Amino acid sequence: MEDENEVVIVTNVYGDFCVRKARRKRQKLLVQELMLDYANNTTLHGLPYITRKRVTLVEKVFWVLTFIASMSICLYQISKVWDKWQTSPVIVTVSEHLVPVGKVPFPSVTICPQSKCMPRKYNYTAKTQRINALLRNENITSIMNDTLREELIMYEDVSRICGLLPFEFQSLAPEMYENYFSNASVVDHINKVAPPLMSFVDGCKVRGEYVNCHELLNEVLTKEGICYNMNSLSADEILRNENLQQEYEYLHAYQNISGWSITDGYTPHLDNYYPLPGSENGESPDVEIKLVNYDPYRDKLCNSIKSGFKVYIHHPADLPQSSLYYYAVLQNQVSSMALSLSYINTSDSLRRYDAVTRQCYFSDEKYLKYFKIYTASNCKIECLSNKTFEICKCVEFYMPHFNSSTICTARDATCVSDAQAQVLEEESDVERAICKCLPSCTGAIDYEAEILKTNYHLLESIKEQSKINVNEYYFYDEEIYSKLNFSKLEMYFKKSRFVSMRRSELFGVTDFLANCGGLLGLFLGFSFLSLVEIFYFLTLRLCCTLKKDLEEEKATAVMEKQQDHIKKY
Repeated sequence: MEDENEVVIVTNVYGDFCVRKARRKRQKLLVQELMLDYANNTTLHGLPYITRKRVTLVEKVFWVLTFIASMSICLYQISKVWDKWQTSPVIVTVSEHLVPVGKVPFPSVTICPQSKCMPRKYNYTAKTQRINALLRNENITSIMNDTLREELIMYEDVSRICGLLPFEFQSLAPEMYENYFSNASVVDHINKVAPPLMSFVDGCKVRGEYVNCHELLNEVLTKEGICYNMNSLSADEILRNENLQQEYEYLHAYQNISGWSITDGYTPHLDNYYPLPGSENGESPDVEIKLVNYDPYRDKLCNSIKSGFKVYIHHPADLPQSSLYYYAVLQNQVSSMALSLSYINTSDSLRRYDAVTRQCYFSDEKYLKYFKIYTASNCKIECLSNKTFEICKCVEFYMPHFNSSTICTARDATCVSDAQAQVLEEESDVERAICKCLPSCTGAIDYEAEILKTNYHLLESIKEQSKINVNEYYFYDEEIYSKLNFSKLEMYFKKSRFVSMRRSELFGVTDFLANCGGLLGLFLGFSFLSLVEIFYFLTLRLCCTLKKDLEEEKATAVMEKQQDHIKKY
């Protein structure tokens, strides 16, 4: 009995194995038939010639090779499209709309007088002669006291804006006057000797109306020392004061934004705007500033090589700073600056790309520790400040920083210069740059100017007017006026409208699909329905075929059992 059971079990197992083997073989044939059916009926070009029964072997080989070559070329071209999409998806094109100057802010203007030190406040020439004599004294150590130490410190601080420092001074041991690092006193010393605003500004006009120069021009701390700025945002709107040292201010500007934002521009139909917008008025300059140099106010040694004024133009959201590129307002000349601008806006569709790919930052993307508003200029200033502190353990007096007790001295000049060179080298390569100070995506405006200079015969005019007028305004004193040199700065937009640029997608998803679809259609006759066709044969048609086969298998098994049962009886 047990032997019979074992025979039955073995027979059943062997039978199941044979059934599964037959099923796999049958399903394999069904899949082959399905693939053959797809090849015969597909909309893809070339495949039907490979599977037709009446086509010779040579023809089949020809069409196989042709299909493979066509697909290879197609895939290669698609890879090129993919690379282009990944590496250069952004394009900068000329916008179809011109930008009216009334829609953009008038540039922020920084004026730096080349007279840095007033002799009646601090006689730098006399101090230089005295300190040179002291430095030649071999017994300087023995005569060093608090008064002399303070004198040396102030002389060093003032020398930083005068551009002159005896070589021997740099070799003094720091402990001789306890000034290894300077502090906020350097700014106090520069302020004490700097000429006041009204000593070199004689009058201001905005849009043809006289204004108070003290209200128009705000004091700002730059590498040049004390300069004066107009049309800048307030210090509270530019700087994160909570992260900065509190002993001195970088910018004495307090007028808040009115009716303008860096992303949306000016709100229409308001009475007052700040910063001052551009003007389409072509009758008179937007800004006129009369400047004057009075010889007794100029030290013979402090920055004695240069004269007149340096003028810098930049975006109102930038912290005013001096740079290598400036416009010169020379003595006895009218300098007319015809302003122009380049304006680049960015499509919101580029937000999904990283900043390096699109080559700009949106306003909420990059955080600056010392600035509330991101601009490329503010980013570079912060980057330079951080790098200088990292390398030299100190910063320049005009650099925003959290600690006012680590201001670099004259002995750190080489280190500061090396730090600046290192920043420039690193930032020249965007891929390896640490700061990555890219332009702003929205409202990125760069200002330039063409400057026209003509002679300014104001003194001759006053002299002639004094001969025919009794008005005190035209009183001419030869002794006083012979020491005066007048200059005039005029600023206005060159045109009422400017061409703008737009940064947008060169290749979006739709463009990529269109390019790929075109290549697939060109080389293979592929379309969206071809994709549906492949999906249909691999899923719905395959499942239905296999399901039908299993149902037929079950039906056959049931019939065989019924026949076996009939035979037994």
